[in-house]
Formats: sequence, C-alpha cells, structure tokens
Amino acid sequence: MNKNKVLVLAAVLFAAMFIGQALTYFAVPNRYDVSAELSGSDITYTISTNSSVTYAVLTYDNAKEIERLFIYYDESYAVYEVNHEWQNRFIRQMIAELDTRGFAGEITIVNAGELSDALDDLKDGDAVLITSGVLPATVYSDTENKMFQWVEDGGSLYWIGYAIGALYADGKDVADAPTSYQADIFGADDCIRMDDIRSMERSADPLSSGLLLNNNRLIYGLNVDAVNDAGVLIARSLGFEHEGHSSVALVEKGDGMICVVAGLLWNIERVSVSQLISSGVTTSSSLIGSVSGSIVRSTATGTIDVTGSSDIGVHIRMGEPNIVHARTLFL
Repeated sequence: MNKNKVLVLAAVLFAAMFIGQALTYFAVPNRYDVSAELSGSDITYTISTNSSVTYAVLTYDNAKEIERLFIYYDESYAVYEVNHEWQNRFIRQMIAELDTRGFAGEITIVNAGELSDALDDLKDGDAVLITSGVLPATVYSDTENKMFQWVEDGGSLYWIGYAIGALYADGKDVADAPTSYQADIFGADDCIRMDDIRSMERSADPLSSGLLLNNNRLIYGLNVDAVNDAGVLIARSLGFEHEGHSSVALVEKGDGMICVVAGLLWNIERVSVSQLISSGVTTSSSLIGSVSGSIVRSTATGTIDVTGSSDIGVHIRMGEPNIVHARTLFL
C-alpha cells in the first residue's frame, strides 16, 4: 500500500470516528430514565442516562399527588401587578417546567366562571394555581369566599402575585377585600410583607434546599413567625427568610393547604412553584433521606430506608441548578 493510500485510509478512519463521536453527543437525543419501588421498608431507585449529569434523590413522607390542576386565567377580569400577556407567558412556561418534571396530573386553564364551578366539584388531589394577584368576584358570595372554603374542605391552593386575598376583580375593576381578610384566611393580622427585599438566609428546613426552592424574593411573602388565635404558628417556611417572612410558605387550613410563593411572575418564582406542585410536598411532609451523585452514560441504583413512613414521595432529578429531567413518584 503506497503512502497516499495510507493517508486516505487514515483520513477516512479519523472522519468516521469524529462523525460517530459527534452523533453520540449531538445527534442522538439525551435519554433520561428514573424509577423507584417500595419493597418492605426500603425504596429502591434506579437512574440511567446516555449523557453526563448530576442527580439527586429525595424521599419524604405525607406527600400528596396532585391529580387535577386548575390554572386561573381570564382576560375579561382584571389582574394586579401584572398584565395578561405576561401572565399568559408565565403560565405557558410553567406548564413546560411541569412537563420537564414529569407532572402526570390533568392541567386545565379555567376562566372566572369555570374556576367557580371547579370549586363546587372538589375531588381528592385537586389544586388551583392563582397567578393574577387577585381572585375574581365569581368566588365570592354574601357569606363566604368559596376559594378558602374549598381549601378547608381539602383543596390545595398555590398562590403567587399580589398579597393573597387583599383584592378581588369585579370584571375589569379591582376592589378591596374585607379589611379582616388576613385574619379570615390565616387567623392572624399583618402577616404579609409589602416591601420588596431579597434574602440570602435559607430556611433550615432540609426540604427547602433539597427541592431547590431558590426563590429569595420576599414581597407578598408570609410571616412564618406569626401565630393564630390558638397560639400556633400559621405557616411553615420552605424558602428564604428575613425578619420572620418567607419566600415560600405552606399553610395548613382545615383539611387543605395554601402555598404562598412570594415575589412576582419571574423565572425563579416560576421554577419554585413548579417544584412545589410536582413534588406533592405538604405542610406535614418531612425529609426521610437523600442521596446525590453524578453519572456518565451509565446507571445508578441505591436504596433508602423508609421504615415507619407513609404516603412517600420520591423526588428524583437530574441537572443542577438547571433541571433537565425530574420525576416524583408517589409510593
């Protein structure tokens, strides 16, 4: 074989190797697979990928899977601290975040009338997301606010925007809610922060860092140091804190839960809301165990002891701080 043929053959082999490697990294879609099973008192998890990625596995108890998520959006009703175009964009991007996290619940965008109807048909696993800053007049009556009665009956309300319950929309007009609205909802007055500040002090609750709840804006956040008439703290903090207020707070109300995410409709708030909804964390959830690591085109497996725990959530995610794939399995 002469020298030119050798050079040609070497070039062909080099090109084939280069193309193969390029296909491996660029042309072949990244694959992410996770699973978890409960056997006796152990959770066995499996994580596999054809790329290089970090991973984290969290197990916690008293998780509640959301089976129906109603997202309120109605251009015929006023919003506050936001406009409809931005609100619609936030909602669409948040649905994409939920998809990345494998959210399996049914998502329905409802107008003011449909929201009222949904509150009349409570099923186990129902949740409502409010991003408008104000509730529509359709959920009010002369004697009660249907939204908060629905929560007491077992619904889960996720709220982001203006001070929860402070205003309501009557068509295109915005009006003040009753002056006792904070006491009516939380059993304590003056518990909502109205000035804008960011905090670098994360809650000591391990689920805060474990779930990457990185929203650190405190405007419209709840005072988690406040107590109700019974002397009980009104909220649990899973966010960042300053002077008693938290950027992410969970409130038990009757048989249901209110989750208040402080701030406005921006990226970091959207990710935190998506994490909370997909995780199924409740006011009584506690971290059982966690593991983390990294894999390169391989599979990782392991077990976590969950002895004595019930309604277990297994949150598995890949990528940090930017999540590329996540799933929460309810066992």
